Amino acid sequence: MKLKCIATGSAGNCYLLTSNSGETLILDCGIPIKEIKKGLDWHIKDVVGVLCTHKHLDHSKSLNDFKAMGIRISAPYIQYAQFEGILHYYHTIPYGGFKVKAFDLTTIDGNWTHTDANGEPCPIYGFLITHKEMGKMLYITDCEVVKWKFKGINHILLGVNYDKDLIDRDTGKANHVFRGHLSIDTACDFVKANYSDSLQNVIMCHLSSENADRDSFIEKMKKVACGANVDVAERNKEWLLANPNECPF
Repeated sequence: MKLKCIATGSAGNCYLLTSNSGETLILDCGIPIKEIKKGLDWHIKDVVGVLCTHKHLDHSKSLNDFKAMGIRISAPYIQYAQFEGILHYYHTIPYGGFKVKAFDLTTIDGNWTHTDANGEPCPIYGFLITHKEMGKMLYITDCEVVKWKFKGINHILLGVNYDKDLIDRDTGKANHVFRGHLSIDTACDFVKANYSDSLQNVIMCHLSSENADRDSFIEKMKKVACGANVDVAERNKEWLLANPNECPF
């Protein structure tokens, strides 16, 4: 299994999971469709589904293009709006060889932490993705805290936006950064709480260009990842994701 970063950050987010057979699952589509097609080497027919975490354009820009092409999408925030606030969306859905389960990124008391520009709550979901080639993978982004605990996770793609010590609180942007984004300290707490010997990769993504430091993030995360590979997503970077429980012979 290969994970590829097509784009990451406030300008747009898009990641590809591609199996050995070529089946591809797209994680967020917050860049123009032409750029995604280029990232796919134009193999659009190999796309088995698109997962979209929330409605903000840096994650959903090309969603309607995929709908128009008849490609299956999972965008639980749309169902949340259509069914007047029904929160739960926990059944597993197959996309080719992938199995996907969405979960809400609310606080324990059910509040959304991510917001729109006007301050209104923005429903957002994470995804638990399983495949025989890679085992279990989490994709989580744009939230202040993760209330869920997971067992036997092999790979984590985690939006880690800022370090509180790097934020200039006099600019007026501090509240926006704090609201609905994961700090490196909270991210480390989450990985520590969900660590097991099965964990192989922690890939941090969606770093702030102003309030994050790549090297210090990696250093801090390595302390809690206990030997797992720790890295930061960058445009066109790739990782091989293996299933430690799969016999290689």
